[in-house]
Amino acid sequence: MKKTIYIVDDQSEVLETAVMVVRALMPEAEVTGFTHAHAALAAVKTNPPDLILSDYRMPDMKGGELLEAVRLASPGTLRIIMSGFVSLDKLTVITSAHQYVAKPFDAGQLKELLRRSFAARKRMSDDGLKGVVAGLRSLPSLPQVQHSLLVELEDNRGASATIGQMVAQDAGLSSKVLQLANSPLFGRDYLITNPVDAVLCLGTNLICAVVLAQTLFKHFQNSAHPATSLPAIWSHCWETAALAQVYCREQGLPRSMQEEAFLAGLLHETGRLILIDNFPQEFQAALDAALRANAPLAHHLRENFKASPSQIGAFLLDLWGMPDNVVAALASLDNPEALGEGKFSITAALFIADQIATRKFPADPCQPSEWKTDFLRSINCPEDAKSWERSELASVNTA
Repeated sequence: MKKTIYIVDDQSEVLETAVMVVRALMPEAEVTGFTHAHAALAAVKTNPPDLILSDYRMPDMKGGELLEAVRLASPGTLRIIMSGFVSLDKLTVITSAHQYVAKPFDAGQLKELLRRSFAARKRMSDDGLKGVVAGLRSLPSLPQVQHSLLVELEDNRGASATIGQMVAQDAGLSSKVLQLANSPLFGRDYLITNPVDAVLCLGTNLICAVVLAQTLFKHFQNSAHPATSLPAIWSHCWETAALAQVYCREQGLPRSMQEEAFLAGLLHETGRLILIDNFPQEFQAALDAALRANAPLAHHLRENFKASPSQIGAFLLDLWGMPDNVVAALASLDNPEALGEGKFSITAALFIADQIATRKFPADPCQPSEWKTDFLRSINCPEDAKSWERSELASVNTA
């Protein structure tokens, strides 16, 4: 079946070019261009597309407003916003879009973005996961600052200083960046007190991981739920990230994989947050059932939603274009042995770190899930929690 793509831009020359480029990149798709946002929205309501690519700055309706209306009219449509201007002075989330692309766009990058977006949807082979995703009314978008940081931090020291100053303006983010820079993870014998120095010391990947997680949690901070503590979930994720990174280091995995493990740890509860935000009553029912049964919450969430929180989180990270290792680790968090890797990996690091962190900094009041000794035995790793708890890493969580 042909994919349907709508492109919206009030500048006719730009629109013609964009339509021509996308048709060349995806000849199998039906591509339609619109110069007016209201006309595009009417078309969405009549014939929902698989994907819509909208300019941000338009006179009759801003791109963000259009995509928000598209979200309500067609939740299953993939939404991408494009703009020639990205502000670096605010750590914000474009809540109406799944992805962001800069103008003028590079054809190769745009092709990869489209491929990745459709591939994420295609990988939803589980019917339960498809049902949950189709019912989502709110799905956070990739923070635009993520793109900006990657560009700025790879530029020069002056740009790093700019980012450091920007980080310093956000008290919560600044605290976490400094906390990470001074943690036992890096074994420094001196204290880093300046966010600019912290940015320089940590490097691009870790800074982006912290910013991404921090802005993601900000997206959910208004999703109040009586039985859920966002600070508790954040502490759990932070501990999981630190432990996953150090386990990868101790097992001799390369630095790039250590950093991916850290990112996976920070974001591994994304699915839980999405469920709380979109299905608060159903989430509460699962929590009540787990507490009555003195059982892990994840088991009852899977029963209620026919999909696990980790699968839902993996779908979002896949849509965002996060590294394959990170997506795979999240997708298999409940069943790591299914991958059949036979060796220590980011998947193993995330599973073990989550188990240990759950016992030290639980994300909910329910019982932790089982310690899968058969899986650990299959990758030739210690099978008891105490062995992993004796890691050289001291907790990076603050009291």
